Amino acid sequence: MKLKIRQFINAVSVLLMFMSAYFLITGHSIFVVLGYLAFAAVLFLPRIIYRRLGLHENISNEFLDWIEIGFSAVMLLSVAGYLWLFDNIYHYDTYVHFFTPLALFILFSIFFKAGTLHLNIKTTKSDLVLATLVVSMSLILLWELFEYFITIYLNKNMFFTATEPNDTLYDVLLGFMSLPVSSVLVYKYSDWFFDKFKK
Repeated sequence: MKLKIRQFINAVSVLLMFMSAYFLITGHSIFVVLGYLAFAAVLFLPRIIYRRLGLHENISNEFLDWIEIGFSAVMLLSVAGYLWLFDNIYHYDTYVHFFTPLALFILFSIFFKAGTLHLNIKTTKSDLVLATLVVSMSLILLWELFEYFITIYLNKNMFFTATEPNDTLYDVLLGFMSLPVSSVLVYKYSDWFFDKFKK
């Protein structure tokens, strides 16, 4: 499974780089081009973190496979939206701003707990959920403020339309609404997840 997952992630990353080159050639906004390049790069983050934290010493490679599958799915959810789904599926943006923070919350919590296990730092489930909540809420707010700044002050209407002036507020609320769900999932199933993939 490991080789196929690595090949898939690499192929998706290369595809995204080609897409960014296409958008650059066809005269799209530089923010779109940089966005696709960023998507291509961040697909390797789970692999880099896994090695940097030394998680491979205590946790099986199958763990990384599932993390990369989940992380890639989140990235593709957003990429597909900017390609065509935002225009063709009713309220697709709503799904993205709910499920993306939910999935990332779970991934962040997994790496947080894995890091504490590797460093032999004792934490409770409440510590895990609280730390991940702080990180997730901060990232949601920072991202939406970034979108708002780009749209309002640089006059690049990439993220919401003139008919939805409160788009930033709605996106933040949707992201925050996903956090209780992800908190319950992490609190209930984190031990099961790590027991399953221990070497």
